[in-house]
Amino acid sequence: MIDKMENGKDKAVGKIKETAGKWMDDEGLEFQGKMQGIKGNIGEKTEDMKESVMEKANDLIDKVKGDKRNKNNDMDNR
Repeated sequence: MIDKMENGKDKAVGKIKETAGKWMDDEGLEFQGKMQGIKGNIGEKTEDMKESVMEKANDLIDKVKGDKRNKNNDMDNR
């Protein structure tokens, strides 16, 4: 949750710096803003991938547990 907020902050602050840099004709500030925005975007994508991997891992764990339960029930019924 904190990572998502941090990524959103980076995107927003980056956009502000980029815009301020354009208005003040400060290429350095504009560049900093673009880089901070990119950092926020990369962080968001990383969080999305992490969540996806965790979901897949949990699905796999549930499937393995379910297979074990079914195998144990089959043996109990013999």
